[in-house]
Amino acid sequence: MKRSSKSVWSRFVMTFAAAFLLMLVTTVPVKADSSVPLVADMKQTDASTTSAGISWSCPGSEVRFKVEMSEQMSSGYWTYKESQSSASITLTKLGAGKVYYVRITPFKYNIEGLNKYTKVKGTTSRPLRVVTAPDSTPASLTHVKSSTDTIKVKWSAVPGADVYQVVYSQSGTANEFTKETTGTSVTLKKLSKDARYTIKVRAGKKYTDGTGRAWGNYHTKYDVPVKSTKVEGIKVSGYYQNLSKISITNKAKACADGYQYQLYTAYKGQDKETKVKSITVNQNNPGSSNQVSASMKISALKNHNFYKVRVRAYSLNSKNEKIYGVWSSWKYVSPQPDVTSKKHTQKGIKINWDKINGADRYVVYVSTKKDSGYKKFQTTGKNSTTITKYGKNKLKSGKTYYFYVVAQKKVDNKYQSGTAGNATKRWSMTY
Repeated sequence: MKRSSKSVWSRFVMTFAAAFLLMLVTTVPVKADSSVPLVADMKQTDASTTSAGISWSCPGSEVRFKVEMSEQMSSGYWTYKESQSSASITLTKLGAGKVYYVRITPFKYNIEGLNKYTKVKGTTSRPLRVVTAPDSTPASLTHVKSSTDTIKVKWSAVPGADVYQVVYSQSGTANEFTKETTGTSVTLKKLSKDARYTIKVRAGKKYTDGTGRAWGNYHTKYDVPVKSTKVEGIKVSGYYQNLSKISITNKAKACADGYQYQLYTAYKGQDKETKVKSITVNQNNPGSSNQVSASMKISALKNHNFYKVRVRAYSLNSKNEKIYGVWSSWKYVSPQPDVTSKKHTQKGIKINWDKINGADRYVVYVSTKKDSGYKKFQTTGKNSTTITKYGKNKLKSGKTYYFYVVAQKKVDNKYQSGTAGNATKRWSMTY
């Protein structure tokens, strides 16, 4: 029996309508139940190389939470925990130096009768960006250069890091200072003069809130020096003509790895002074005396001449390149003038001494004791004089007098003594 065309068309319309309704049911998302409180205040609280802690807020003791994770913000989420009772969790077994995204869906159970309940879901939170700490320290930490109050260091980049922390303290002290940078170098400023520093660098990743950090481990470098200031306390402890040697001491610098000494002539015209010797002494442990000693062996050391010596300290960077400080002031030195003749006269004791090239004057000292009590008798430009008194008293017949001579050079309107520390020779005569 034939069906009417009207009946066929009616059945087609009904079938299409049913399919359309089914499509609406399966594709339109179901609204979250507004009776379930919203998740808020999501934040990262801590991190290691394999874990990250997060917390959030959500009122209601009956609310539980589904925790989901992904390595992409908009897709790929997997369930980390189906039912979390507290509003915080530590995510474990994560990769080091990585970024994850976490979202939280609150839910609760509505009890409808004995052993009968319905699960009601709330609104899923926005994804929270979560980071883990890098699993390595910077492979290298290099001292590049220094000034007298700055140090520049650089380090190798760490994969996954987007921030670095630099912690530094003066060697031997506990007071630490901290800097952060997104680069791989930093210049530390306002440092103490002539000091050394302990410098530590570690890599990290920033939390979403911009304040927290997931830090790796430190790479530490000890005893990093600033550049030396001017060396002080220079003394010529010995002038050994027979050994062709001059010995020098100076105050040590805590930042110094060594010292450079230069010896110049000082008996010629100012425009004709020439360098005689330059030496370098590697010494960064002066001991309890806080003094540094050096000797200059000089085959060309000439008798009866003025010389001058200066010193500067240097520090070493990571490439063992020398970072020199400024030169010290000149220290002038000459041999002690030998008394070449002495004789008794009616006026006193007449003495002659060696002329020192470069000397502008001589000072004669007299005493009645060999090792102490010396008083200045006279300043003269000649290399001879007659000693007539000791202090304010005239010489006494039958009494023994001791004397010596110091050569001086005029430098910038001041007279510099050239006497070395070993110039202890004394002459005597009974009047």
